[in-house]
Amino acid sequence: MSVTRAVEWGVLLGMRKVETVEQMPAEYRDTLLKLLYALASTEFASVEQHQPWINQGPTPEDRYIQAQVAADEAHQGFIDCRLLRSFGPDGAAMVDDLLRRRMGEHPIDAFNVPFESWLDTIAFCFTMDLVAWYHLRAMENSSFAPWAREMTSMVHEEKFHASFGARRVADVLRDPDYARLCGATRDDVQRAIDKWYPRALDTFGKSQSRFSDLAVAYGIRRWGNAELRGMYKDDIDAQLRGLGLAVPPEDRDRKIL
Repeated sequence: MSVTRAVEWGVLLGMRKVETVEQMPAEYRDTLLKLLYALASTEFASVEQHQPWINQGPTPEDRYIQAQVAADEAHQGFIDCRLLRSFGPDGAAMVDDLLRRRMGEHPIDAFNVPFESWLDTIAFCFTMDLVAWYHLRAMENSSFAPWAREMTSMVHEEKFHASFGARRVADVLRDPDYARLCGATRDDVQRAIDKWYPRALDTFGKSQSRFSDLAVAYGIRRWGNAELRGMYKDDIDAQLRGLGLAVPPEDRDRKIL
């Protein structure tokens, strides 16, 4: 997607995109800073989850792609850090905070959960990286121009991760040789989906959120929490049914509604 010079939606419609922190109204700045921190908090946390499995995939392709996924997440994390530091001391303090955190300390629950197996790893890519793709798609052509420009590569990276997870989960279900290499059964796949599905839905945040509404109003992202969750749910539910898997109840094990 190309990046336009003008804001495409919201209260700033038609104005030139914001290029620097100095151009931001206070409320815009606070909203963007909070959103950047939330996204940045997932990147290095995801690397921490993936790292033990980089050389554990059952095939050479799996091992190569797993290393690429971890590298992409680290790359995105450093982009987020650079943007956060551009906000001055408070942004730099956020970077220091997120780089200090380790498993169990991350602000979003799903990123405090270690992967238990290779199947767990690919189920995370299938479900959670699809979440990331929807979050980043919402920032395509954002009113914050530096962020919009970064989306031209980051969106495609997340789609690659999610597609890899979906393909390998399907392989476990349909290819007996790959299932044997993974040591996994259809029941194991269903349990992995049941584990990550509620966490994926929670990752979109509260449905009723002033912060979410402000992000859309200022053109920082195109859709709010509830709409993004609905788009994701329609997508992932259709994929699960296509694989012959059960879609978990929407309210099961949920912490954020």
